[in-house]
Amino acid sequence: MPVFQNNVYQYFQNEIKASGKKKIQELEEEIKSIQEKQMKILQEEISDTITRTKENELTEMNQDYSSALNRIKVENHKEVIKKKHDLLESVLLEVTNKLMKFVKTDEYKQKMIFLIKKIDKDFCGNEIHFKIKKNDNIMKNIIEDNFKNKHKLFDDETIKIGGFKAVCIKKGILTDQSIDSSLEEKKEWFYKNSKLTG
Repeated sequence: MPVFQNNVYQYFQNEIKASGKKKIQELEEEIKSIQEKQMKILQEEISDTITRTKENELTEMNQDYSSALNRIKVENHKEVIKKKHDLLESVLLEVTNKLMKFVKTDEYKQKMIFLIKKIDKDFCGNEIHFKIKKNDNIMKNIIEDNFKNKHKLFDDETIKIGGFKAVCIKKGILTDQSIDSSLEEKKEWFYKNSKLTG
């Protein structure tokens, strides 16, 4: 696994953990507050009903209580699911925005140059097809300036952030060094391990 990909994984993991932990705590506090308020309202309604009803209405009141409690549970569950979804999307958007800034930095350029030169030596001596983000002049210039063997450049609609994919034509080997693929892998890991999707 390339050094750059390890750094990207570490970067994603740190960003996701920090942002996710903070937002999960906020979500838990908000859920607890909603439940306490709903229970307080429900208990006040029940208390008022008990003082105004006769003994023979107690069974009906208990049924109302059970129905109201179930309704609150269903509403809370729907709200929790919505908030979890919104949290996951906000974390992903935040990380994506940071990566869009990262691909404009010198650090990104140096890592891409390192990966391109490594491919030049180790990957394939014959013709290589590079796939990059449409209109990605930064990556295009890096490849043109640092890859000396025969190659062609193609747009890849799946690359929205940066990086590249390289295909060795003769050997039929592909290496995916796109930021998008790394982000997708970390997104799947986050969805699986964040406990926000259940």
